[in-house]
Amino acid sequence: MVNAEGLVPVKEGLFTWTVNSDSPKLIGSRCSECQEVVFPANNFCQNCANNTMKEILLSRRGKLVSFTIQRFQPPPPYKFSGEFKPYGVGMIELPEGVIVTSILTESNPDKLKIGMDMELLLDKFYENEEGKQVVSYKFRPVQKDVG
Repeated sequence: MVNAEGLVPVKEGLFTWTVNSDSPKLIGSRCSECQEVVFPANNFCQNCANNTMKEILLSRRGKLVSFTIQRFQPPPPYKFSGEFKPYGVGMIELPEGVIVTSILTESNPDKLKIGMDMELLLDKFYENEEGKQVVSYKFRPVQKDVG
């Protein structure tokens, strides 16, 4: 799917999105038998082996439960625009009980703390061969209100 701005999702079915949307959501699924929640969405429950999964939209905010800094460029099929720069990778636990692994917007380990609040956003991942921006999800630290 390509939207009017020429943006392309990194993979269909991972998240909801529209141009200039400030409220994207990850698309997961919940088993109607055992209530297991997974991301990305799946048709088959790996917990109870039933085929009773229903698509759900996951919360945009969660807690950082672990992180690392990726200091070398992964091999293909991973793609990056421009010169490689180290980036954060974290595991974010969402209120639904699922833990999502994600690129983080913050790459300074001194600014990341286990248990900190994180929020979902969509961001350019790379530019494809047709010159379109491929968009993926990332998490960033929640900015605390000052005042």
